[in-house]
Amino acid sequence: MIKSKYLFLLITCISCCLVTHSFAQDKPVLMNMVHHNPGEAPTKTKFLNDHFLKKEGYGAKVYFLFEAAQFGINWQKFDSSVFPAGDSTRRWVDNKAHVLDSEYTATKKIGLKVYCMIDMIVLPTALVRKYKDSICDEKGRIDISKPFTQKCVRSLLNQMFDRFPQLDGLVVRTGETYLNDAPFYKGNNPLIHGLQDHVTLLKILREEVCVKRNKEIFYRTWDAGQLHSLPKDYLEVSDQIEPHPKLYFSIKHTMVDFWRGTLAQPQPDNTKFGTYWINEASKYGVPFNPCLGIGKHKQVVEVQCQREYEGKGASPDYIAEGVINGFDELKKDKSEKFISLNQFKKDPHYAGVWTWARGGGWGGPFSKNEFWSELNADIIAHWTQHPELSEEILFRNFARSKGLSDAQIPLFHKLCLLSAKGVMEGQYSELGESFVLWTRDDVLGDLQMQKPYFDKIIKDSTIESHLNEKQNAVKIWRQIEAMSQKLHFKDASLNSFVRVSCTYGRIKYAIFERAYYIMLKGYALEKSGKTDFSGLAPAIADYDKLWIAWQNLAKTHADCPTIYRQNAKYGYQGLSKSIDHFRMKG
Repeated sequence: MIKSKYLFLLITCISCCLVTHSFAQDKPVLMNMVHHNPGEAPTKTKFLNDHFLKKEGYGAKVYFLFEAAQFGINWQKFDSSVFPAGDSTRRWVDNKAHVLDSEYTATKKIGLKVYCMIDMIVLPTALVRKYKDSICDEKGRIDISKPFTQKCVRSLLNQMFDRFPQLDGLVVRTGETYLNDAPFYKGNNPLIHGLQDHVTLLKILREEVCVKRNKEIFYRTWDAGQLHSLPKDYLEVSDQIEPHPKLYFSIKHTMVDFWRGTLAQPQPDNTKFGTYWINEASKYGVPFNPCLGIGKHKQVVEVQCQREYEGKGASPDYIAEGVINGFDELKKDKSEKFISLNQFKKDPHYAGVWTWARGGGWGGPFSKNEFWSELNADIIAHWTQHPELSEEILFRNFARSKGLSDAQIPLFHKLCLLSAKGVMEGQYSELGESFVLWTRDDVLGDLQMQKPYFDKIIKDSTIESHLNEKQNAVKIWRQIEAMSQKLHFKDASLNSFVRVSCTYGRIKYAIFERAYYIMLKGYALEKSGKTDFSGLAPAIADYDKLWIAWQNLAKTHADCPTIYRQNAKYGYQGLSKSIDHFRMKG
């Protein structure tokens, strides 16, 4: 008879093997999506080309929200009155179905899997209106806890796979709902009753898609809240769902959004983000997502290659090395389980990577050349296929493919690595006192967004330290600009863009530095009760000259990306409001 302690060890070993086996797969998932700006013209990019994706080694293409199969089904088997024959709404759906059929088929022929990202829950307006009492709560929100709503969702899933057999699976998003290009639909965040709504939805998806159809579900944890960021909440939901080989959780590599700064201070009142993120965040920088590597399910890592908060590839922004090996700020925190893909790849939960090669956010900057975004996407994609290769080798291969000589690759690599530090110091702060959302897309925020951070800087008497950091960032960008002039790509147009975009970055971060100086120094004067603001005049004059230089760069160079705006947009008051405030005081 086996002694009890040995029996326990045997059972434990068998259990571990079974858990590890449940995560086993032939090769990592590698899929790509282009995130178009909702409501605007689609992005023009090679990353929409199926042949290019296949050549780069991608295994799947993720169609964006408004290219999703849910907009190509007519609901006739459920209720023929939803999109009646001959109606303009029906013609819209039939036309959408025709376009999707063609696109999905073309992608499948190339040998790529077809996934589409869908918002949950989005249903036809006519359907919601007709069955409102059975679908919606008292506030008019679609309610997943209602049996009839669940019936509608099950029908939605079955109609999509029946109508579009090309579909290999769905990428499911909750938390945010975009209806910009969905004129005949109504939707909202399904999380009305808390985390349990995730469980309800996941069980439906698993049963209808994974079990009944043997298709794949990638359930995004991005609920703009706890599921994505807090391990206890992630486990509360995911532990209630039985694992399935076709069910994945899709998680951004960052604990919050694709930021690098810290969340040490309370956020300004005009943001929607809760204190649960701040309380759990590292004092050094936005951590590698702590929900990665826990629970019972396979996990795919999301990586944004055209960072919407950092200029969208209008200037160098090399994040691939930091994602693969760990950003410098995260290496200071010894408490984190993972800080990089190179660490996470060894974990049995790791199932692959989902790149957003282009897109995210809203508006600009817009660039005719996607070189900097392509650099990040290329390195991440090829690392996913060959994780045994170093970032340096992958970088060298990319640089060679772009016609750069071996002799110049080290200089180019140094430029790119410097860009990561230049962004961190110039936009965020290694000292920890800067609002991560001070700038995003092509807008710059005003003093109001930075006040909670500036209050602490003033209280701690660290004004000069923070201003020195921004000045050092400008030195870095001047160095980057000088390096770019020494690079010689074989393609003359690429050579020009690299140089122009580096000048773009130098001007941009010089504006950031002057804006910080004016706002921080001016705010400190106001708090002290002083009335003489004349000392700000030279900085304001510099600021004005830099904007003129930026405008001239765009006017004189056809390959220059669009520049930022100073006025209000996307809920931002605009930087000019604060600068003009101190201009008038002087």
